Amino acid sequence: MSSRTVRKALVIAAAVLGLGWLSGLGTHPAGPARGTGGTVGPPIPETATGRSASRAAPPTGPLGRSRSRPVGGPPTTASHGPANAAAAHAPANDLIARLRYLAQLPGAKAVAPKPRVDCRKVKCIALTFDDGPGPYTAKLLNMLAARHVKVTFFLIGGNIRGREALVRRELAEGHVVGDHTWSHPSLSSLSDGAIRSQLTRTLGEIRRASGHGTVLMRPPYGATDRQVAAVARRMGMAQILWSVDTNDWLDRNSAIVTHRAVSWAHPGDIILMHDIHPTTVNAVPKILAGLSRRGFTFVTVPELFGARSLKPGETYFDGPVPRPKSPRTKAASHPSGAANPSSAHPSGGPATTRAPAAPRG
Repeated sequence: MSSRTVRKALVIAAAVLGLGWLSGLGTHPAGPARGTGGTVGPPIPETATGRSASRAAPPTGPLGRSRSRPVGGPPTTASHGPANAAAAHAPANDLIARLRYLAQLPGAKAVAPKPRVDCRKVKCIALTFDDGPGPYTAKLLNMLAARHVKVTFFLIGGNIRGREALVRRELAEGHVVGDHTWSHPSLSSLSDGAIRSQLTRTLGEIRRASGHGTVLMRPPYGATDRQVAAVARRMGMAQILWSVDTNDWLDRNSAIVTHRAVSWAHPGDIILMHDIHPTTVNAVPKILAGLSRRGFTFVTVPELFGARSLKPGETYFDGPVPRPKSPRTKAASHPSGAANPSSAHPSGGPATTRAPAAPRG
């Protein structure tokens, strides 16, 4: 073979190899992705900033090692099973992917978020339920989901163990959760350290169960003072009380609870109930129907305040909407006045209903 023939063959071989190398550009990253055991895959989306939403999904590999997660959703760890797989292969700000992810959480139903409500223009009302999660919470969630209503739950830390799935479901279905202490003591009678412990332990349980924290707390019995406010402020929590108490803990009668919730409601009210009582949960369908007939829009506590920021440590009784100028007319069995922890019931809010003009001490 002549030298010219050899040179020609080498040129052809080099050209073939070069074309093959060029055709492979862009199909693989420079090196194996981290946390995938050397598996090569496309780049990870920038979930922290929300940019690059159209980029490819995170590398495939052991799901528990993926650090990306849907915005606002639980961390994608192997413990979530199929839900984790759905989230790991979706852009972080892809709403449809997020809804599908939520739909795969145990017992959860994904619902599309409603447009933001301006409670300065419509009749808003916030239903709140204390002391759960309990044995009737799942039934309540079914009722709320069927009617597309969102509420706020204030959870007892000691009741979360064994019911973590309910906490996850509450959040997955668009409800809001708040801290209602670990064991429901009167916080105004405790030391600074004890107050912080009651709130911190419950906050830890909420995070352990759902991967989320909360900036809302509700002092049991409505018992708060400067010391409680100071602890809440340092923890970054607003104190959410109420303007209508159904006294469902006292009169465990669904018809009575329904009448109070519907007839005592005014725009901007925060209504107190307890999902640990079956009579209250059974009253919910008629409460929702009655308030709907009166033209109310159901919102969570954060939605009630809208653009108005809730300040840590501050106490809130109702929403920032114009209040009726004339005093409310209540039944004789529904007195108004300041909360009195010594006369409060053992499993909820104060024994008296706090009207808008009541002292807020």
